[in-house]
Amino acid sequence: MDYQNKQTGTALLFVTVSIAVIILVLAPDSRDYVLWPAIITLGLVSFLFHSLNIKVSDNEINWSFGPGFWKKTLKITDIKSVRVINTKWYYGLGIRYIPSGWLYTVSGTTAVQLELNDGTKINLGTNDSENLVNVIESKLTH
Repeated sequence: MDYQNKQTGTALLFVTVSIAVIILVLAPDSRDYVLWPAIITLGLVSFLFHSLNIKVSDNEINWSFGPGFWKKTLKITDIKSVRVINTKWYYGLGIRYIPSGWLYTVSGTTAVQLELNDGTKINLGTNDSENLVNVIESKLTH
């Protein structure tokens, strides 16, 4: 593996834990089973989307959330170009379709945009954008 980065979604973790605590404070009675599905859902979302893992090898780039959820693989030969972009804060977190293509992110507004040979654009949120671009560009020139 030539490159590997794991970005933790601190904002998502903070929000989901805060909401769970608020729910527990407002309804501390354990017999109130109506709110437990909400707490379990928040826990599941936090677990699945707590980080974004990006790996680049000689032949492919892989990305996945948390424990390997929603794993995607792309061949380096399918990439036409790569660049750093800034996304809007209101595009949110997780997996979204935005005006510049699919966005996979867990924190922040910096992403690396992969333009594929077929014109599709994929945006990977990262806290290490310059290094990721440099690694992918080095693979594209070989």
